[in-house]
Amino acid sequence: MFSPRTLLNFAVGFHVYIWVDVYIIKETPKAILIMFDNREIWLPKVWIIRIKHNRHREISSIKISEYHWAKKSQ
Repeated sequence: MFSPRTLLNFAVGFHVYIWVDVYIIKETPKAILIMFDNREIWLPKVWIIRIKHNRHREISSIKISEYHWAKKSQ
């Protein structure tokens, strides 16, 4: 049986995911405020696949699709 996510991928197409190093400024239940390239950007949490927090540095890494990253970083 197919999951809804698999069926959605067939309809929309597969995305390429990238890791981006950012500063996380603020986190709410629905969005994250990040600092990237000296700009503050709000990203919806549903766009973010994974967040890696680094204990030794202030920089965190987020995994996001190239499509959403290009859409928001313009």
